[in-house]
Amino acid sequence: MPILAFYMSRNIRFLKDLFRYYTVHPLDGCVDAVEQAYGISLGSRYLDIPIRNPLLIAPGSMTVNLTQMQAIKHSGYAGAVLKSVVGEGADGRCSMIVQRKKPSVVRTFFNPGDTAGERPIIHWDGRLDDRCLHEYKEFAGNAKAHEESNRFFVIASFLCHLPFPGEDFIEDEWTYTSALYREIGYKHVEIDFCPFLLGDNYTADQENVLRWYRTCTSYIKRAVPDMKVFPKILNLEWGIGFQTSMAEAAIEGGADGLVVGNRIYNPEYKSGHGGEELRQRNLKQIRTIRDSFPKLPISATGGVYSGRDVYEYMKAGAENVQILSYVMGRVDKPFAKSSGSKLEKVFHKLILDPYDGLVACILKEGHWNE
Repeated sequence: MPILAFYMSRNIRFLKDLFRYYTVHPLDGCVDAVEQAYGISLGSRYLDIPIRNPLLIAPGSMTVNLTQMQAIKHSGYAGAVLKSVVGEGADGRCSMIVQRKKPSVVRTFFNPGDTAGERPIIHWDGRLDDRCLHEYKEFAGNAKAHEESNRFFVIASFLCHLPFPGEDFIEDEWTYTSALYREIGYKHVEIDFCPFLLGDNYTADQENVLRWYRTCTSYIKRAVPDMKVFPKILNLEWGIGFQTSMAEAAIEGGADGLVVGNRIYNPEYKSGHGGEELRQRNLKQIRTIRDSFPKLPISATGGVYSGRDVYEYMKAGAENVQILSYVMGRVDKPFAKSSGSKLEKVFHKLILDPYDGLVACILKEGHWNE
C-alpha cells in the first residue's frame, strides 16, 4: 500500500472510532478531539467574528425562544440567526405587517428520488416572526446573552418597508429598528428578503428590486454606522446575471457581506422550497459572485444534508453555512447517534460521518482554504 494511502486509511479508521464513540456520548469536546487528533482547524468566520466551526442554524422556527438557543449552543453549532422580525417606525407603524404571520401548516416534503426519506424539505405558510417589535426586543436581548466568545455567536435578522415601483421608502422603519438592535448589543444583522415577496407580487420590477438592495443597507448604516449588514439574496428567475446584479447593488449600498440565498418560492406549494435544487443554484451563485467580488464575505444556506454539502459550500467561497430544514424536518432513516436531540444527531453526522462528513472531506481532499 502506498504510504499516503496507508496514512489516509489509518486516519479514516480513527475517524470511525470517534464517530462510534460520539454516537453514545455527549458531543462536548467533539471538535477539540478532532483538531487534536488530526492537527486541523474547523474554525471559520462570520465577517470579523471567529467561529468554532462553520455550522450555524438559519433563521426560522428553530430560533424563536431561549430554550432552542440553549439547545443549539449545547449541540455544538457555532451560532444561530434569530427568526427574522418585521421592523417598525418610532411611532409603531409597521408597513410590512402582512409578513408577520405565524405558520398554520408546517410539513416535511421529500423529493421523489429521496425514497429513504433522508433529505427533508420544509414547507410552511408562515412568514417572519409574529411578535411586535418591542415584545421581540426582550427575546432578542436575552438571546444575545447566550453568546460565548469564540464558541457561540448570535445574529439578528429583520425586514422593514419595501416600496413598490414609484413609491418612496419609509426610512424611519429601517433606522428605528436598526438603532433598537444596536441598543441591545447587536453589531451584525441580516436583511431577510422573504421568499413570500414573490407570492405578493413585490418582485415583478427588476429595477425596483435592485433599488431595495442599494437602499436598505444604506439606511441601516446611516442609523448605526458600525453595524455589519448581510442582505439575503432572493432567488429570482431572471438568470445568474441578475443574481449578481443584486449582489452588486447590495455592495453599492454598503453591505459588508451576503447571505446566498433565500429559498425558491414555489406557487404550487405556496411556500419557499429548498433541497438539492436550491443547493445547486446557490453554489453556482456563490462561485459567480466570488469571481466578481473575491473578498466579499458570504454566508451560504440551502439544501445541506451532509458534511460534504458543507464542504462544497466552503470550497465555493462561503465563510460559513446555515442549516434549517435538516434539523426541523422529519427524517425517516434513523441517525447513527443513538442519544441526544435532533440537533445533536445532525451535528454528529455533519462533522464526524466517516464517509461524507466534514472531517472526512478535509482528510481526503484538503482544507477548504487550501
